[in-house]
Amino acid sequence: MPYTVLAVDDDPVQLEIIGTVCSSLDQTDIEFLRAETLTDGIQICDKRSVDLVLIDHFLPDGTGMNLVDHMHALNPEIPVIVITAHESAADAVEFLRHGADDYLVKPLKGSEIQRVILRSIQRSQELREGSSFYDVVTAETDSSLLLNSLSDKMRAVLSVLGRSAAGTANVLIEGESGTGKEVLARAMHRASPRKDGPFVVVNCAALPESLIEAELFGAKKGAYTGATADRKGRFQEADGGTLFIDEVGEIPLSMQVKLLRALQFKQIEPVGSNTTVSFDARIVAATNRTLKEMVNRQEFREDLYYRLRVIGIQVPPLRERKEDIPLLLDSFLQRFAESNGKVIEGISQEARQCFMRYNYPGNIRELENTVESVVVLSRGTIIRRGDLPPHMQFESESSVAGCLDDEAQCDDGNSVLDARLRAFERDLVRAALDKAEGNQSEAARLLGIGERRLRSRLERLGLRESSSE
Repeated sequence: MPYTVLAVDDDPVQLEIIGTVCSSLDQTDIEFLRAETLTDGIQICDKRSVDLVLIDHFLPDGTGMNLVDHMHALNPEIPVIVITAHESAADAVEFLRHGADDYLVKPLKGSEIQRVILRSIQRSQELREGSSFYDVVTAETDSSLLLNSLSDKMRAVLSVLGRSAAGTANVLIEGESGTGKEVLARAMHRASPRKDGPFVVVNCAALPESLIEAELFGAKKGAYTGATADRKGRFQEADGGTLFIDEVGEIPLSMQVKLLRALQFKQIEPVGSNTTVSFDARIVAATNRTLKEMVNRQEFREDLYYRLRVIGIQVPPLRERKEDIPLLLDSFLQRFAESNGKVIEGISQEARQCFMRYNYPGNIRELENTVESVVVLSRGTIIRRGDLPPHMQFESESSVAGCLDDEAQCDDGNSVLDARLRAFERDLVRAALDKAEGNQSEAARLLGIGERRLRSRLERLGLRESSSE
């Protein structure tokens, strides 16, 4: 099916330039449609399925914004690029506010038009593949929540997952703790031809080194102390399905050669046995460590790394895809309100901004746990800034303080930055005391410091008397 590009411009020369670029992209089958008025452009969009729209800002019967609004109502996923004769910040903001994806400045350059079209095609392919993958796994609540992503980085990840789900190649998922690597692995299994088979998880970080071999490959009765019967290993348990090896970077070097052999020959040898056992399981591994750096330090076998990473997926941390936070936040609020029997009608704009500014070192898991805590401890039906943990409430203030001119000096020789940080610290301690209803032990716990250290800070900040009131 061709990729359909519609250009709306009352200048035939501009239309010819766009059409020439479309016909020059040999690697992609493009159908080029043209219109010289807003009315004709809207009629084409209503009658035809289009994939990309380029429209002049000023037309004889309207403006490009009219078509941007129309397309946003029809299908907000269709990118619209506005063509303008004058580049200005005000116009750019207005274009984006109406939902335009980008804008081009006249005179049009072939390279710029080509860049916009190719980027749109790539994004469309990723959306199509990601949406197909998402449709398969919507039955799983956690999966559908994670996979219904707005960010381009996660859509690229979902595109790879969607294309690789039907295959048998080994997959290595790398990413920080809490980014949802196991959720992605489960989603891949559910979207694969092995979905009716088992999904078996083994967490290498949770196993003593002495038990990893038996856990993975199984053991014969009497092979070690406590082995009172034959037991299957995880490879055998996953036969016909998917084996998810979590924290694969924690496997000791002494075991890595045996794992490599198992992956290479699809055979294992249980501990205490001289007989090899064949298995048929797809291997998906995950790690929060950078295996390539471990290979360089000779802490991980290079041949095993490439055997695991036939398909490599890098999951971005939440701080790099903040577009997804509102969706996750609202979904978590609804879920935890229902599970805790709380009535939560919404969240204040100030509190929402705190959630958006925070960088989440613990990623989605930290956001999820934070929302659950906030819902349980909230006093009203609207989540407000005061309901958030102190370190999130004042994240924005610390960021602003860090941007002050550090050369500005106060009369007593202290910098403005020091004064603002002192005020920030005072507000932080006050918020913890308020939340703990004056209980210093509880306030110290909320702040993550000792009670003695809190008392010292109270004295230094001049809060000792107010805290005892």
